[in-house]
Amino acid sequence: MLASIPNKRESGFSLIELMIALVLGLFIIGGVLAVFMSSSASFNSTAALSRVQENGRFALEILAEDLRNTGNRSNCWGDVVDVINTADSDYEADAYDLNNPIKGWTDAAGEFFVGDLTGYQANTDLVIVKHAADASGVVLSANIDSTDTTFPVTGGVVQGAILLLSDAAGCDLFQNTAATNSASVKRGSATGDAKIGNKAVSGQPLSHAYISTGSTDISQLSSALYYVGSGAFSATALRSVHYDNGVANDEELVEGVTDLAFLYGVVSGASSAVDYTSDADVVSDWDDVVAVRVNVTVQNEDIIHNFSTTVALRNRLP
Repeated sequence: MLASIPNKRESGFSLIELMIALVLGLFIIGGVLAVFMSSSASFNSTAALSRVQENGRFALEILAEDLRNTGNRSNCWGDVVDVINTADSDYEADAYDLNNPIKGWTDAAGEFFVGDLTGYQANTDLVIVKHAADASGVVLSANIDSTDTTFPVTGGVVQGAILLLSDAAGCDLFQNTAATNSASVKRGSATGDAKIGNKAVSGQPLSHAYISTGSTDISQLSSALYYVGSGAFSATALRSVHYDNGVANDEELVEGVTDLAFLYGVVSGASSAVDYTSDADVVSDWDDVVAVRVNVTVQNEDIIHNFSTTVALRNRLP
């Protein structure tokens, strides 16, 4: 007689239990994804804000440093004598006249520099700042007379550099026409990279003789036009055009800058009060400008922030 074998029931999850487990799993996965997406959005927002703040501070630092040096003439406190050829077609007073070191515009239309700009953003301000606070890299190595055209130096400088020869007695602005890194600099006629050249010595000698001691300095003209134009990695950027060597050299400085505005602090008459209500269209005499209020707008993704600072032109302070 055969023994009976008990029938074992196999146990497992029912269809309903599986469906409940799947739904719970989906809720858990959805929660994890929500946390991840929220953290990712927060990270991106923080990174964008940091980039905006970084670019805003950087833009203000660049502008403020140049503005503080406005009108610097190295060792000279009097008017600059223009040995550079002011009659040449490539000469533009707003770019090279160190006696008038600052000027602004509220639009670029019709101005001498309009062809030098890259993607200029209409209705944003522009300003040009000139000074001779930058070292040229050369030092006068022998005494020179006012009628000399070649000035012996140690060091080197490029052909075409616009230089300021100065001491306590006066200063002379000229374009170096000697070959790059020569043993001397020269105030000759336009040649090679020296597109402007200089006046003839018979018509415009140096203001005085210079001696080769620590009292004589040869510094380089810095002439920079700041504006908002197109950017390489952003739609707009802070850009500058430098005219230091007699030709326009345009470059991008800070990405993400969308607007640039200036208010000029003006002191006129007997009053010592500074009036900051003047934009470039209102300023009647740029010699009265003693400070500049700078406003920069920076954007990264959806974050837009305004930055501002006020800069005193220290070479015009009493």
